Amino acid sequence: MISLSVHLITYNNEKYIEETIESILKQKVNFNYEIIVGDDCSKDETLSIIENYKKKHPKLFKVFKNESRLGILKNFKSTLDKCSGNFVFPLAGDDLLKHENALQKMVDVISKDALLGFVDSGFDKYYENSNKTILFANKKSIVFNELDYKNALLLGKIAPIGICFNRKLLVSNVDFKTYIAKNITIDDYPILVDLVMNTKFKRIKEALVIYRIYDDSFSHEKNFEKQYFLANQMKNLFDYFSKKYRFENKIIENYIKTHLKQLLFYAAFFEQKELGKEVFSKLKSKSIKDYIHYLASQNKFFRKLVSLV
Repeated sequence: MISLSVHLITYNNEKYIEETIESILKQKVNFNYEIIVGDDCSKDETLSIIENYKKKHPKLFKVFKNESRLGILKNFKSTLDKCSGNFVFPLAGDDLLKHENALQKMVDVISKDALLGFVDSGFDKYYENSNKTILFANKKSIVFNELDYKNALLLGKIAPIGICFNRKLLVSNVDFKTYIAKNITIDDYPILVDLVMNTKFKRIKEALVIYRIYDDSFSHEKNFEKQYFLANQMKNLFDYFSKKYRFENKIIENYIKTHLKQLLFYAAFFEQKELGKEVFSKLKSKSIKDYIHYLASQNKFFRKLVSLV
């Protein structure tokens, strides 16, 4: 019987995929696990590298290549449908497990309570361009009390790194059909909101994963259209959930303020004058940073004060 499915979705990860897979293979566990790969039509050697690992470990790997690009959410669901483990641990093709006991620690916690929808853990944040690492980058949110953690998640402030899911509760509580019909490309936020509102959760107060950040990654690419699109998709999802689950006004007001400040930051970094004017006028309370971002959106002289990280 398979206890855990390592859910590995890939796209053009040839530079990192070997290190990612090696971090999985070195795991010391007392249960059976599988590695389910969903490759979203990589154009580089990602799939070839994975296939070589499959030849060495034929019983461990199940590798699937999509016939056409699905995007993150559809690929997540397609790969999830092929998992057979009681638990599912998603790992991106450019991240890696920090030490050899990472999977064991996750399964030890989530297997103790059938009502746990997920277990969140800590992660290190590695900046490839500067070769710098922030140890246990999400320590603050991991040690929140349950209510503060839940509210942070609803606000989209919980990074979905190092999270292990109960597969049955994931499938039964997350409305994938609706999100796919809405052409949502974000996978982590809708999954976590549906689970946190319908199941229990636990945290592991230790960094078990290394999250790699580089300019070409999907969520950190320095491209205005992409960042603006993702920010508005998040806002649309938040609006949907705030009605579905009747969020408190305080959470809604907090999200709107954060969303506007994020858009103002993008206006500053990418010199979007009209967006800067529009968003700045909507902010009810403005900090010194907001004024700097507004000025940077209008004048190149102030842009050197803003950096995208």
